[in-house]
Amino acid sequence: MTIRQERKEDYAAVLRLTYAAFQTAPLVPPERMRCDEHYLIHLMQTCEFLIPELCFVAERAGEIVGHILYTQSEILRPDGAKTSTITFGPLSVLPKVHKQGIGRALVEYSLEKARELGYGAVLITGVPDYYPKIGFSRARDFALTLENGASPDYFMAFELVPGTLRGGGVLHFLPPEFELSERDDGAFEQFHERFIAEYRL
Repeated sequence: MTIRQERKEDYAAVLRLTYAAFQTAPLVPPERMRCDEHYLIHLMQTCEFLIPELCFVAERAGEIVGHILYTQSEILRPDGAKTSTITFGPLSVLPKVHKQGIGRALVEYSLEKARELGYGAVLITGVPDYYPKIGFSRARDFALTLENGASPDYFMAFELVPGTLRGGGVLHFLPPEFELSERDDGAFEQFHERFIAEYRL
């Protein structure tokens, strides 16, 4: 398996991969009503907060079997100051190659690249039993909350530079596409119908 930076020509393969990966994945947070990660991938193609240098694919025998995408985020501190952070997701692995270390490899590889680029911390929402196995902590351990004031198990953090998260605060996901993918039902349905028809799924 090789890991490389995502290219524009990977779009169709990544879209199909993401759709397949989340058909059987648990919804996070659990109150979500649908799998819309493939639509989010589509929206992110023009997102100003996307970090292309930290978007990677995993290839095996010429097939893209994994993908990770990073965006900018920030913490609003109790004193009103802001700290720049980054967020990844979706992280996708083809179901036929689950439990072969591909997701872990993508996360560990991308975290190291993020550290090299000077980023201080990564904040995510994801499967709460998975990410602590690869070094993530509960965000509440750093006195961090989501915008609704909660800090559930699925909200997790990883310090690339020790001390970056000291002092706590509220995480803000900067891309409006995150909310758009979940709230714009009409646009999602139109995209999803075209997607299914084009790829004959």
